[in-house]
Amino acid sequence: MKKIAYLLLFVSTTMFSQKLTKDQLLVKLSEATCDCSQDKEFTKENYEMTLGLCLFEAVGKYEKDVEKHYGKDYMSKIEDIGGDVGEKIAFNCPKLLQVIMDNALEDDSEMTEDEDEMLEGTYTSTNVDGFLFVNMKENSGKTHQLLLINSFDNAYLITDKVLKANDKIEVYYFEAELYNAKTAKYENFKVITDIERL
Repeated sequence: MKKIAYLLLFVSTTMFSQKLTKDQLLVKLSEATCDCSQDKEFTKENYEMTLGLCLFEAVGKYEKDVEKHYGKDYMSKIEDIGGDVGEKIAFNCPKLLQVIMDNALEDDSEMTEDEDEMLEGTYTSTNVDGFLFVNMKENSGKTHQLLLINSFDNAYLITDKVLKANDKIEVYYFEAELYNAKTAKYENFKVITDIERL
C-alpha cells in the first residue's frame, strides 16, 4: 500500500510539473531567475555570466516544461528563452531589471559626449508607454520619439514638466537596441543623454 501511495505521488508530481502553459512557464522561470539573482553581487565584468547561470538554474528546475515548449534541443534556443524570460523579468523583478539596465547604460556611457548624436527643434509632448518618451519636431518638420531611461542633470526639464509645447530644445542621444515587450522584439530606440532648452 505504501509503495502504491509513493508511486501515485511521483506520477501526479511528474504530471503536474509538465502542465504549465508557456506563459506560466515564463513567469516561473523569471521568478526563479529573480530569486537566484537576489543574493548575487553583480559587477560590470560578471553580470552577463551571473545572469546566465541564474537562467540555467531556473531552466533546470522546469526542464520538462521547457522541453515541452522549446523542444528537446532547448539548449540551442537558450537566447530565445532568455529573451522571453527577459520580458517577464521587466514586470516581475524590477531589481534585476535595474541591474541589467545599469550595466547596459554603463556600457553605453563609455561613449564620450562628442559621440552622441544631437537633434535640434521644438518640444511637442511626452507620453508614457511602459517608459517615458519625449516627442520633438525638427525645423524640417521631421518628428522624433526619444526614450528617457537614465538620469542626467537636465532630466528635470522632462520629469518636472518644465518644458512646454513649442519650447526650442537640443537633445543629445545614442541609439540602443532594446527589447520592446509590447511588440515582443528588439527595436532601435533613441536614448536621451542630455537635453537643453534654448
